[in-house]
Amino acid sequence: MTNEQITTQGNEVSGQTIGELINLSGRQRMLSQRIVLHVLLASHGDAAALAVARECLATFASTHRVLVSGDDRLPGVFSDALRQLYDGTSKADERVQRFIALTEETVARVEASDDAAREHVDALVAQATPLLELLQEITLAYQNEMRGIEAATQRRQAAIAEQLSSISMQANIVALNARISAARAGSYGREFAVITTVLADIIKEMDTLIYSVVDHDTDQASPRRGALRNRVHDAAQSARPRATERAFP
Repeated sequence: MTNEQITTQGNEVSGQTIGELINLSGRQRMLSQRIVLHVLLASHGDAAALAVARECLATFASTHRVLVSGDDRLPGVFSDALRQLYDGTSKADERVQRFIALTEETVARVEASDDAAREHVDALVAQATPLLELLQEITLAYQNEMRGIEAATQRRQAAIAEQLSSISMQANIVALNARISAARAGSYGREFAVITTVLADIIKEMDTLIYSVVDHDTDQASPRRGALRNRVHDAAQSARPRATERAFP
């Protein structure tokens, strides 16, 4: 998982945190369907199903509170896009809360064998598909937040590659000047060979640092990252003085 972060209203949210939010929102889809299924089973006389429905509903409700309001680890709604989804035109928070309230009432009526239990069960079943679509929309919103972090990472890596190209160009100029100075200095020019040798060592260390930033996780590198790696490598190679260029008479 990327270590990049996005900043919203002074709060930094890491890719790892968004990944956890994606998992939670994905689990909500599964829980919503389990709730409806076990309430339906309970309405047909399965006593054990009622307990399962209650347990799933408790987890579903607590997870929704975390997604919206956060807790000691997770930030809750942290971006304008998520805020618009939960509180704007989609009214995701309100719709989920209505589903929770309807389920609680339905469970109570099924347990009491209320005459209106069947009507409530039918209403709950009718909500299953629309709610699933809403929960899928929520999960996609978190995935979009993650894509935003990945885009920021790629922009940062591209900026590093551009900076490296500039540094490499300057390093080439310095090395060239050192060779010219050494040639003009005659027998004393051997001292200037130290400059290009040290410069080559510095560029080598720079390569190591750049690779650690641009490609800190080779196993998970995407094709785009691979192309960027090649770009960095080519720039660094162009900056290295050749061995023959470091030899002086």
